Amino acid sequence: MTHRPVSTAQIRVSRRKVLAGLAGVGVAAGADLLAACGSSSKPAPAIAGRGKRYGGNLQAGLTGGSSADTLDPHQGLTYLDTARAQSLYEPLVQLSPDASAVEYVLAAEMTSSDAKGTQWVIRLRPDVTFHDGKPLTSADVVYTFRRIISRGYSAAHVLTPVAAAGIKALDTLTVLLPMTRPYTTLPEQLAGILTAQIVPDGFNPARPNGTGPFTFKSFTPGQRSVFTRNPHYWQHGLPYASTLTIIDFPDTTSLADALITGQVQAAGTLDPVQVATLSGTSGIHVVVSKAGTIIPFTMRVDQPPFNDVRVRQAMRLLVDRPQLTDSALDGYGTVASDVFSPYDPDFDHALHREQDIPQARYLLKQAGQEDLTVELVTSAIATGTVAMATVLAEQATTAGVTIKLKNVPSGTFFGPDYLQWTFAQDFYNYAPYLAQVTLSMLPTSPWDETHFHDPAYISLYNQANATTSPRLRKEILYQMQQIDYSQGGYIIPAFIDTIDAYSAKVTGYAQSRIGGPLTNYGFAHFAFI
Repeated sequence: MTHRPVSTAQIRVSRRKVLAGLAGVGVAAGADLLAACGSSSKPAPAIAGRGKRYGGNLQAGLTGGSSADTLDPHQGLTYLDTARAQSLYEPLVQLSPDASAVEYVLAAEMTSSDAKGTQWVIRLRPDVTFHDGKPLTSADVVYTFRRIISRGYSAAHVLTPVAAAGIKALDTLTVLLPMTRPYTTLPEQLAGILTAQIVPDGFNPARPNGTGPFTFKSFTPGQRSVFTRNPHYWQHGLPYASTLTIIDFPDTTSLADALITGQVQAAGTLDPVQVATLSGTSGIHVVVSKAGTIIPFTMRVDQPPFNDVRVRQAMRLLVDRPQLTDSALDGYGTVASDVFSPYDPDFDHALHREQDIPQARYLLKQAGQEDLTVELVTSAIATGTVAMATVLAEQATTAGVTIKLKNVPSGTFFGPDYLQWTFAQDFYNYAPYLAQVTLSMLPTSPWDETHFHDPAYISLYNQANATTSPRLRKEILYQMQQIDYSQGGYIIPAFIDTIDAYSAKVTGYAQSRIGGPLTNYGFAHFAFI
């Protein structure tokens, strides 16, 4: 999803990660290096591909759009919203597709004035222009940050430590970001969210104007978007396609059919059941990425029965994780143990959980919930959500738990009751650990589904953001993950593979650990051959 604010107007936030274009091994360490001495990097080169040629109408298909789709990059919610934003606009930094580092995009450098990150200086790339020809300047970054913060968009939560009134341009290409508290992980945090793209001063979302590889031509919500090649794009040689058409499909079955018949040349986030058919079809290449995507079952810890930690632990213990991964995902996933961010260098691989029905029954009896009946709200919001819910309900019966499924349309799921469901699901593409905590595990998080507001956890989070010691941060993150594991409100049975497929007529795609569809919306690199 990129993911979400509490009001309906603000709920349009890209979660898919979160809703795309990121990753995270080594990111925390990279942030330490940035804080200590500053750093810069060149943009990643175009992905190699044989016989690439310029021109053509690249047609890409995704699912999940609706009449509520948006062109505002700060308010996107669906894969389609993010695909548009990633084509028209760009962020200061992003995470590399291989989950290895923070990559610089519009920023040329980010440095902290002291070891604790109490003040950051951002230097922009020179010679970058918006689609209307206006040069990118520090005034645009100041405007963007103030827009995000003042309107409470999802990226505002990543910028919570920023002293908004003190944001200012030091010169044409330099921005000062003062902090209200130490924040050594700013680059990682900005890279971990997909709704912080830079827009021009005085931005009007009805007239898209970004620095991205494509320029706006037309947009029909819930149907299609048409963009054209940006002839003045600062990453010389990109994009390859003359036109990019992003088409919204009602389901992955019709999307797969469109790929087979040539209606599209790229199909994103398909379901496992379609792999066999597509793999056996001439002229189609299926790409499976071992991503860090999660589809957590979310338990509100402030509402019965999940306000009792024994019930939460019992629900986790009744899950047969290998069986759920095989049955609901056709094996396209890696078994997980209720802790997120597997590619973070400080991920605790020692945390492991297996099904234990006797212990689950014991905990439920201790909690007075021997014949527990709960309603699980599910929706086809991501690959495998409904299937996972169905398998979980079946497995729960072995512990005497009855799970009643409430399958609602995605529009209802993300409607006014979103973040208020007692027991539901959600989905996130990969983000580094602290970035994911910022997004969903704090009282200030835009997507606070579990309402887990533990003072000790919050204190550890602040300590982790303040330290410049990799060793100390690792110790702190291990403590936080232990709390997630023993007390949190997430059931994370697996890390979900991303399944994309392409026509043999195009090249330039690759695998990615992040989980965003189509090489994290890497349309600029796709070319006809």
